[in-house]
Amino acid sequence: MGKRGTGPLPPEVSVLQEALEAWRRTRAKGAATPSAFWATATELAMQFGVCRIGRAVGLDYGCLRRQVAKARAKQLSAPVTFVELPGTLLVPTNTQAPVLGEPGPSWSHGTGPVIELSTPDGACMRITLESGLGAEAALVVAAFLRRGH
Repeated sequence: MGKRGTGPLPPEVSVLQEALEAWRRTRAKGAATPSAFWATATELAMQFGVCRIGRAVGLDYGCLRRQVAKARAKQLSAPVTFVELPGTLLVPTNTQAPVLGEPGPSWSHGTGPVIELSTPDGACMRITLESGLGAEAALVVAAFLRRGH
């Protein structure tokens, strides 16, 4: 994982912090934090880290961590209905008609980075990336991780 604790936080963090402070000044004693605040904080924590956002806006780390875990579990349980692969992944580099006794078309393989995934149930997947196809690979990875749910 990359470092999420560096760089400036977006303005939404300051807005959330100010809104939470205003709510805290006027809330009834023992009132639960409104779900809208938790939803915003959860979204930000998923991008910038639970500890960092919790500190910045003054929310409990453990509670925010549980909210993020619930949100991630919900994302992973969303059904995948369709994954489209770009045609450039499926076009053979040798388009001549096959000749009996000779190998068929050769398929182009990327020379870029390789993504290897495995899940606790033993399923494995390997993707060799080609230039400019990162977004498509991300969709395939997401579909692989959500399969069977």
